[in-house]
Amino acid sequence: MRIILILTLVVAITSDALTQGELPSDSIVVNDESWNVGAPHPQGTLQHAISDYSDCVKDPTAPFPFDTYNPCQSQIRWGRVAIVGGVLGSTVTGIHIYQRNAWWRDQRGPFHFQEDGAYALNVDKVGHFFGGAFASFIGRKSLEWSGFSRTTSVWGGFAIGALFELYVEVEDGFARDWGFSPGDAIADVIGAFWPVAQEYVPYVEHFQPKFSYFPSGAVLDGTHKGNMIDDYEGQTYWMGIHVNGLLPSSWKAYWPDWLALAVGVSVRNMHEDAETQRNIILALDYDMSKILPGDGWFMHTLKQAMNYIRFPAPAIRISPNYIAYGLYF
Repeated sequence: MRIILILTLVVAITSDALTQGELPSDSIVVNDESWNVGAPHPQGTLQHAISDYSDCVKDPTAPFPFDTYNPCQSQIRWGRVAIVGGVLGSTVTGIHIYQRNAWWRDQRGPFHFQEDGAYALNVDKVGHFFGGAFASFIGRKSLEWSGFSRTTSVWGGFAIGALFELYVEVEDGFARDWGFSPGDAIADVIGAFWPVAQEYVPYVEHFQPKFSYFPSGAVLDGTHKGNMIDDYEGQTYWMGIHVNGLLPSSWKAYWPDWLALAVGVSVRNMHEDAETQRNIILALDYDMSKILPGDGWFMHTLKQAMNYIRFPAPAIRISPNYIAYGLYF
């Protein structure tokens, strides 16, 4: 786990060094005032000053993690880096211990590859995609809070998400009953790249991976031998669609900005005699960034994090047959 953190910091620092040469000129003129792009300024003034520099600032109105933060150049705060490293290191260690006890205990063997395309009707691949996306988001925000530029934070977050998910795959590779799954690894990397695409590709930001969970019957009756992480019968993975952001300007007034749609996929009957079933669900959804109050960096980040959770709302299952749900968890 320490190697993952060290590699991530090396990638972040190297990326920042490489992007320094791509920054705009040292000073810019805004409202007849000259500002040094590399120097700290009060938050509102700097945001206004760099509003035309879309290469490093996608949304100049987004709050900064601290007043003198410069999104175009890293101003690393090593005290925060130490805190982030400690928290992420402890979290990864805790997850490793949990997964080792749940999955890898008494499983150690030679490293090997094993494709599992039929497992869970590939719904587990969607889970790997979601895990990579969320880990990438956490990594990005951790680096941003530590003072790295937004470009470095975005790509450093990708490195954190991809490396963490691939570490799990490598551990699976040493497990006799599993193995390193190339399909899982591909889903991990694509998921980790999703927040990068949301930053740079138009309209992708309005498509939000989400997750919901309600314990399966096998978990509730104690027959499931794993844990919540691999309780795929209790999980539903979603792609939230923030409709208002996709509409033409003249139509936006007719669709509430907080109301979204979501397309979900789940798997059922994995441990029963009946045929395993993949469900496709359409549902109403929420854009939590438009519902919750607060404009500071912490609240902005919290609202973005909560958008990775799909909260209960009306839904209909459209495959393999129709079922209407007053509230789908």
